[in-house]
Formats: sequence, structure tokens, C-alpha cells
Amino acid sequence: MDPDLLSDVFQDQSAPLIGDLLSNLPSRLTNAINHFSQDDSFHAAAKSDPNQAGAVVAKIEDIFESIAHAILKQEKQMVIKLKVRKKTGKQPFGALSSDLQNAADDDMRAIKFPSRNPQEAWKFVVLLRILELSHEALATGTIITKRDLYYRDPELFMTQTVVDRYVDDIAYTLGVERDALNVVAAAKGLIAGSFTITKQDNSQIDYRLERGGILVPSVKEISTLSLISVRWILVIEKEATFRSLSTSQYWKNSPTGNGIILTAKGYPDIHTRQLLSFLTYNNPHVPLFALVDYDPDGLGILSTYKHGSASLAHQANLAVPSIRWLGVKSSDIVSNSEGDKVGLLKLSARDRRIATKMLAREGWEENGKEWEWRVEMQRMLMLGTKAEIQILNQGEDGLEDWLDTRLRDAL
Repeated sequence: MDPDLLSDVFQDQSAPLIGDLLSNLPSRLTNAINHFSQDDSFHAAAKSDPNQAGAVVAKIEDIFESIAHAILKQEKQMVIKLKVRKKTGKQPFGALSSDLQNAADDDMRAIKFPSRNPQEAWKFVVLLRILELSHEALATGTIITKRDLYYRDPELFMTQTVVDRYVDDIAYTLGVERDALNVVAAAKGLIAGSFTITKQDNSQIDYRLERGGILVPSVKEISTLSLISVRWILVIEKEATFRSLSTSQYWKNSPTGNGIILTAKGYPDIHTRQLLSFLTYNNPHVPLFALVDYDPDGLGILSTYKHGSASLAHQANLAVPSIRWLGVKSSDIVSNSEGDKVGLLKLSARDRRIATKMLAREGWEENGKEWEWRVEMQRMLMLGTKAEIQILNQGEDGLEDWLDTRLRDAL
């Protein structure tokens, strides 16, 4: 949900919650400024930390100082300038984050307080509160999740989506990645396989002992990651499929050799993409494959891993361009046409709309970088059929037999 959808709520000035919220905005603003001006640790952080954290602290303090200056000079309004992330428009595959950032340098929006528009006044204080909490986390060296951030002031933020949106907007405006604000998303991805991790505190995790897989670790916590005779890495769209393969320890029992399996349970979160990028950057010799549903969302997930997402286009280092599509493809539908129909579904109107938009993307042209994706999407539209990974579960060991063949051919 776009936070601008809350405009309908703000139009109802008679609502008690909104009235209380708006009446408290000036006091919230004062508290944030006082917190900044009175806490010496805030000012000391930027001077004592010469690395990126110190630079981010300094940028946040510049914003607070400009607001304090406006108050001291008794200016009519205080302003926070926010760089607007583009929601639409084509971005070339592999575009550098610096290129995307420079292209949008002039696309700034001034959020003002006080304002005749109650929604703008609310946005100003939301941004100020997030900046305050991020600064506090940076100054104390703590990491907070976006969920924690929301629960620090749920009455102000109103929804988790508001926090998610504006944390990313602030990071984009400051020209840093979100975790540089010491704000992270709670990990949702799962991983299992033949590798070990040594963390920054010198503790070790042997993933070979975790039969069902465990949460994806934060890259910031990793000191060293050691692969043990790993020959392949497989990204899986569905958690259920991951659970099945991890329980049977396919990553160890595959005839193609040891591997690593990973899932983000659908569209990937930043934690999962960061770890995958870390894995492939440090082990470029290990091939990376993706197993997704044969539908527009499946290809969308594959595209997010390979090229990144539009909303985080400025974080180009999250992309893993080496990932290869293992399946499900149209050939798997045809080969199972005489068998069990479990996993075969008709394309919905929504599927067709998404597919049409994806075919218009740069790189999906007939002779583009992702021409194979285009051909498969066109076949999908022509057949009017999509397929879930479950279609591969033909026979007692259907999926594992299919993986044996596909991995053997690909390696």
C-alpha cells in the first residue's frame, strides 16, 4: 500500500484518532528536536566514527540542524527534502546505483511543517521520527528491525507500510543502502546446505546439522563463510518445496554433489538477496539456479533476483546476474500433459495483465537479453495455462528425479 492512500483517512477531520494525532504533532516535533540537541552522544557519534555510519550520522544531523536553524530564525516553515524514488519508467538491466541516483538528483520533494495539508504535516513528523530513531540506533551501535521501528510509535506511524516506505525513501535520499541506517527487515528467508559460517563474535554455525534449514543470517554478522565441496546453489520460490528438499537433505544426497538450497518464501527480501549476492561474489565458480512457478509472478521473482527490484533500483549490488532459470518451463507442462494435472491452472485476468506489462520491459525484446523469458511468457499466454512447482511431483520421487536430470545437464 502506498502511504498516499492514507489521504482518505486524513480527509475525515472528525475522526478522533486523526484529531488527537494532529494535535500532538507539534509536541512530537519538539521532543525530537530536544532529544537531538540535548544528547551529547548524538553529536559525538559522527566525530568518533569515520566510517559510513559516521557519515550517515552527519547527514542526519545536517537535517536536524537545518530544522533547528529554522526554529531559531523563526521561519514560517521547516522543510525536509526527500528524493522521490521513481515508481515507473524503464531502467536498463545492470544500471549502476550511482547512475540511477544521479539521474534523479533533481527529483526532490519538499515536505513542510506546519502545512495547510494535514497529511503533509503528518509526513514531516513521521520522517523526523524515523530519522531520530535511526540516529539513535547509529549512535548506540544497535540494529533495529523495521517492525521494532513501527512499535516504537504505532500511533504516529499508523501502519507498518508507512515505516517500510519512508525508511527506504530516507536511505535513497541520503544515498545509502537501508541497512546503513541500522534499520533492517526481519529475516524471512531459509537456507540449508553444505557450508559453515563464522560470525563476527567468533561463534560458528554448521548448516549441515540443520536438517530443516534455518533463517538466512545477516551478512553484517558474517566473518567467514566456508563452502564444503559445494557444486551448485538452488533458489526455490516455494517454502513447501524447500522444506521437502531440506528434510530429505537433497543438498547432500543429490547425485550431482553437495549443494545449497535457499528460499525467500516468494518475492525475495533484502536479507536473502544480500546473502545470495555475498555467496556468488565470493564463490563465482559455483553455478546458481532458480526453481520458480511457471507464471508471471514466478518470472517476476526470477527477475528480482537477477536484475533487482524497481523500488530498490539504487541498490544495484543486490542483483545476482549469474542466476540461471532451471524451471518450471513450458516443456515441463507439455511433458506432463498426459499425467496428473495437479499444479496446472488457468491464467487469470491479473496474470495476463502482469504478463503483458512484463513483455514491454526493456531487455524482454525479441533479441533482448532475456529473449528466453519472452518466448516462455508468450507460450504461457498462448496456452492460457500456468503451472506451480507441484507439477514436477510426478511419481514417488518426481521432483528429486527432475532436479537430478536438470542439474546434471546444467553442470
